[in-house]
Amino acid sequence: MSGRFRYSAAALLLLASFIFTPAIASDAEDGRRIYRDGVLPSGEPLTAIVAGDVPVLGTQFSCQSCHAQSGMGAAEGTYIVPPIAGQFLFAESPQPARPAYDNDSLATLLREGITPGGRQIDDVLMPRYRLDDEEVAALGTFLEGLSSEWSPGVDDTHIRFATVITDDVSDAERDAVLAVLNTFAEEKNRNTRLESERWDRGSTPASRLPTVHRDWVLEVWELTGAADTWGAQLEQRYRDNPVFALLSGLSHQSWGPVGRFCERNEIPCLFPGADVTDAEQDDFYTLYYSRGLELEADLIAKHLAEQPVSSVVQVYCASGPEQAAARLRAKLEGSSVAVRDIAFDCEKSLPKDEIGKLLSAPNDTAAVLWLDATQIAAMREDSPSARIYASATLLGGLFESLSGSAFVAHPYRLPGKSDPALARFKVWAKTRGIELTSPRRQAEAFFACLAMKDAIAHIGRFFIRDFALDTLDHAQSIVVYLSYYPRPTLGPRQRFVNKGGYVLPVINGQADTKDAAWILP
Repeated sequence: MSGRFRYSAAALLLLASFIFTPAIASDAEDGRRIYRDGVLPSGEPLTAIVAGDVPVLGTQFSCQSCHAQSGMGAAEGTYIVPPIAGQFLFAESPQPARPAYDNDSLATLLREGITPGGRQIDDVLMPRYRLDDEEVAALGTFLEGLSSEWSPGVDDTHIRFATVITDDVSDAERDAVLAVLNTFAEEKNRNTRLESERWDRGSTPASRLPTVHRDWVLEVWELTGAADTWGAQLEQRYRDNPVFALLSGLSHQSWGPVGRFCERNEIPCLFPGADVTDAEQDDFYTLYYSRGLELEADLIAKHLAEQPVSSVVQVYCASGPEQAAARLRAKLEGSSVAVRDIAFDCEKSLPKDEIGKLLSAPNDTAAVLWLDATQIAAMREDSPSARIYASATLLGGLFESLSGSAFVAHPYRLPGKSDPALARFKVWAKTRGIELTSPRRQAEAFFACLAMKDAIAHIGRFFIRDFALDTLDHAQSIVVYLSYYPRPTLGPRQRFVNKGGYVLPVINGQADTKDAAWILP
């Protein structure tokens, strides 16, 4: 039987225009579910056979698991997983030599593990899949279009990025981060200014290709007003000037609306400076440093489970802390701990009388203060009897306002410990005349640039967003350049570099790290 891919391109285009467009779109969607989710068009999970006779669900062993979301392949230990995007799969391959695939040979590969060149693939490395002809054809249709074109935001000379900054960020913090981003981009372009004149030489004249170099262009997308309007603002910005990715960014509110925009439009967003993510479980396109205040809530919940109290009272005013308080409340739901909140208007003064009563409560009460150092200092009591928890993020490392039995949720490197990555960044900034007025945010912006530069270097001529993200999934070595965060890791589908932290007692205004235990909630 002739495969779909043996027809001429003109014939396919003509047929699609008049008859098959809905069918092809349906096939591509069915193929997408097979490839990415391991789910058949019927809704049933695909069956894969591993090591000859071990059946596993395709949801556990989908094509994407090894060949990556982009289909551009990956390295798994000592094994190289080849690209199977259409431009590679349905073309002859010189290394190892094989003819182009069509529907028939694709079916043989999937069912029997035999390539068009007759090579048998180890069934431990590649499972055998139970797929009928229609399901194979649907998968082939999807693979034809997978990573077939450059992503938006790239032309022959430039690659465009945007950084998103919301209007709750101070001018000083905004300018500090932009100084890092702009300096990095300008220096990168200056150091490669002659690359556009170079040609990469292959073994034959026909393999000579223009340089892969593109100048970086960085735009600032400033969002104003209520968070529920950000999505529309971003969509308009993107229509006016499409970008390849969002780079860094700043907001003291939830990054959720920006993250949803990136998921809808399949735009990478690398390491925004945001302490509330509102990320969803299956998100792919945004990489974060940590879950921020949500992680701190989990750390406090873990500590409370080990050192129980009868009641918890949370104090907060702003939207970010409100979401952290909701997270802790959810974590404690179903326990014997009674939870209540004291929420107040940020524009008004603290309800000192009510908080004073809370701090004077019996020591089997925990007061969780989602407040900054100034707010806590304004309501400080010399010897509160309640156990106090505070946020290292909101305090900004200033613990002097805490007294009594106080603990701080701390998802950063331990105070007083060396941070080689931060030392390197400080040297970079000093030699370029950049004042470090917001050192954590500036170091985060620097790392976001390094990560993007690394990804762009690895994707070569294939300016495909998913390929850039797949590349970062395997860029574990780059985390040595990440400041502030302990035990950072990157891995396939991991979207938080830092996954744990500490709960540190505070004694005489200083965090006690002597018995610090790493907590992975």
